[in-house]
Amino acid sequence: MTAKRRLLDATNVALRRAGVRLERVPASVRDAEPTATQHRDWAEQRATEQLITGRHNTQTVADVRRLSEKYTKPILGEVETWDLLMMLGTCVDPTDGALGAASQLVHVLQVLEMMIAEGVTDEDLLLAALVHDLGKVLLLTDEDPANVVCMNRFIAGEEGGGLGQGITQWNHDEFAYMRLVDVVPRDVALLIRYHSVMPHDLDPYLATSEREFADRYHGPFFRYDQESKSAMRRPSVRIEDFRGLVGRRLPSRLEI
Repeated sequence: MTAKRRLLDATNVALRRAGVRLERVPASVRDAEPTATQHRDWAEQRATEQLITGRHNTQTVADVRRLSEKYTKPILGEVETWDLLMMLGTCVDPTDGALGAASQLVHVLQVLEMMIAEGVTDEDLLLAALVHDLGKVLLLTDEDPANVVCMNRFIAGEEGGGLGQGITQWNHDEFAYMRLVDVVPRDVALLIRYHSVMPHDLDPYLATSEREFADRYHGPFFRYDQESKSAMRRPSVRIEDFRGLVGRRLPSRLEI
């Protein structure tokens, strides 16, 4: 990944954290004045995001270990894999202003749409798009959203020592990784685990042997994951179009 690309990625994420979304819109929309309701909704969204992100950013190593231990055992038991994907249609990230009220299933389809438009054929990337946010089913439980959503950063570990020895904040990434690490390829599992870590935050902790993963998978996937988001655009692809891929690459049931 080039320095320019890293800078753009970091800038886009920083803008989203500040409640700013850069997106081309029709002139009729662009010229319209926001309504009082829209102003109120944006203010409420920003306040919610700040509260949840603030709690997320107070996580300690002890919190991460406690949450990992808490979710060692299944919360739902065995679930049909396809049904689990459909559950993302009921999950809405309360901190993601770029998606607004769009569900995580809509987000998955937006990521896939962008990949396909750019000619991606690597099934590992397509599979990662389908399953990277499965951990957000925790939003359907009584878990604090601060332990489910938000971006992650490393809070412990030796720079250059490799991803495995570092510790990041805990959210849906780690929950899904715990459930899928033994059923998906290693690079897909790593994408699930670190897709909420910005590339420039991941880079210092990489071992030499992990740089190919970062360049080939993490950097490109991070861009698709973040830049495909839209609260207004309906994806043109259908989840049914990926039933064959799910059937080939995942077990019919997952313990979640």
